[in-house]
Amino acid sequence: MKINRLFLENVGAFWGRYDFDLRTSGKSKNVVLFGGKNGSGKTTILEAIRLALYGTFAFGLKNESPAYYDKIQAKLNTYALKSNLRQYSILLEVEIVEDWKKNEYTINRSWTKSKNSLKESLFVKRNGDNLSDSDKDIFFSKLREETPPQLLEFCLFDGEKISQIVSKETLSDYLSQTAKVMFNLDLFESLEDDLTSYLKQDDVMGTLTDEERKLMDLEHEKNEVQSRLEQYLRELNEIELKGEDTKALLAEHQRIFDVHGGLVKEKRDALLNEINEIEQQRFVVMERNREIIQTLLPFFLVKDLVAATAEQMKLESKYEVRNAVSELVNVSDVQALLTNYLGDKTVSFQSAANIFTDFLSLISNYQEQSLHNASSLQRAEIEAMLRQINAFNPEIMLQDFKTNAELLKQVQTVRKLIDKNDSSSELKGLIDNIRNAEDELRVLALKQKQLEEMVALIHVQLDEKIKVYEFQKEKVIQTKKAGNIFEITTRVLDVSRIFRAEQIHKKLQQVERQTAQMLQAIFRKEMFVTRVKIDPKTFQLHIFNSTRDEINIESLSAGEKQILLLSTVWAMAMCSNRRLPFVFDTLLGRLDQTHKKSIIESFIPRCGEQVIILSTDSEINEENFALIEPSLAKTYTIDYDAERNTVKWNTDYFDMSMKKELSHELQT
Repeated sequence: MKINRLFLENVGAFWGRYDFDLRTSGKSKNVVLFGGKNGSGKTTILEAIRLALYGTFAFGLKNESPAYYDKIQAKLNTYALKSNLRQYSILLEVEIVEDWKKNEYTINRSWTKSKNSLKESLFVKRNGDNLSDSDKDIFFSKLREETPPQLLEFCLFDGEKISQIVSKETLSDYLSQTAKVMFNLDLFESLEDDLTSYLKQDDVMGTLTDEERKLMDLEHEKNEVQSRLEQYLRELNEIELKGEDTKALLAEHQRIFDVHGGLVKEKRDALLNEINEIEQQRFVVMERNREIIQTLLPFFLVKDLVAATAEQMKLESKYEVRNAVSELVNVSDVQALLTNYLGDKTVSFQSAANIFTDFLSLISNYQEQSLHNASSLQRAEIEAMLRQINAFNPEIMLQDFKTNAELLKQVQTVRKLIDKNDSSSELKGLIDNIRNAEDELRVLALKQKQLEEMVALIHVQLDEKIKVYEFQKEKVIQTKKAGNIFEITTRVLDVSRIFRAEQIHKKLQQVERQTAQMLQAIFRKEMFVTRVKIDPKTFQLHIFNSTRDEINIESLSAGEKQILLLSTVWAMAMCSNRRLPFVFDTLLGRLDQTHKKSIIESFIPRCGEQVIILSTDSEINEENFALIEPSLAKTYTIDYDAERNTVKWNTDYFDMSMKKELSHELQT
């Protein structure tokens, strides 16, 4: 899709009619540059493009509800409303390739204001011919499928939003969402969600057997464990990166201290070694009890209830056996069996009935209603828990806590000696930095160990869940004929998930190559990146230099991180083979001049047939304008006129062309 024209009438800051030609000339003249100070109306241009294309869907709505018209009312020009003007409109001309042919569509979305209401009108032309209502519906439905609102959002780069993504360390989540939309994999996720929801509908759920419902529950449990695992892996990766930074900082502090510390260092190191030995003892003691506190202790506190539950389950189990026997064997069977064994003597039916009743009583006399209806596996788990509770000695744990308290006092004593040593040193500030770094490393190491244990535990849980799920799935499928709704749906879900995993892996390999090439072009020798790696599960991004050493992304400046994000999303767009415009809003505001120059010279020319840039004169100044000028197809300056309460505009970016001509005349 390529945007050729935007017409605004009484929208946003634009009071009156404004017509912007946005046509570009291939990839050599691919930039439309809008200049304007903050508050001049640049953002209205982006909002108008979204609104014209998607209508209610631009706001996340699905129909023309009162909420939609409230949002439209807020987008209309305030002074036009006060002047009781009736007509407000957005006209957008876009070029779309369909069946190898370029078609030009004109979308005219307008609103008529009456006394208490708004009415929307929508007209669409294809190559100058009006589309019927049914053809309009088909056009917008196809547009939302091929270029959904979320996809356009990923091509609208807001400098402020990008800086927030980088500063809040949400890069992997952003890349994950971008990849899904760029490569249409969100459609498969939606299909999977719809199929799962379909199976959960009452009219479908009612047709499922107990085994099929159990399979659905197992799948839900498996997915929950998978989500927890992915979250812990992301947290673990963040801690590892932070730990690397802290170690590097500590090494630098220690290097300086080694040079200047002298005897102070030797004494301090001895005390620190003593603390480390004590802390190791504390760790061994407390680690022994951590798992008990997390698992066994809560049940130990209610051990009488656990024992009663186990006994109740045992009674119910015997009762279930009694019922099973009574269903499989009847009095006549017992009568025949006894008669056979006694030979000539005949056993009466009543006698056989009495014997059978006595036999069943030997199995169970339980007459109450079952409370748990537990499976054999669940009963075994409760019995195992009860055995652990009975074997548990709380005195051992109490002694461990006392030991830990004593060790802690020893640590505090040695700490006071270190403080006394440090306070008498001329290097106190440096020692404080070392101590803070060491404390942070200890905290990070503890968190990392806990997360690694959790990851290992969840891996085991996930493997077990997968085994149980696969066994149950095979069991369900084997009991059903081909064509069963449940079987078909679960097979489609499996195929969809496998396809998504394979596609994301394949596409990310292409993205990695393209991203590396773009980073090499932008950074050149400043930070030579030879390889980029994106984890297909967590979407964690890793970059490597020419010696194959990983470059710590956290060590990059905010501007370098922004360039890394831009390059990766650009690569995704290129690998998706979509014909999309790139729109940059205050893109260069947070970059230094070197990076601005790299973006203008190396990045923007590679962004396809159309790039729309919304900039201030401080971002693209005279120096940067000279760099981007060869790529310019159109330029505009928009400026809010407070006296007229509207926007003034011209086709010269902050009078740069006029200044250039004037400078040329003065020189000649």
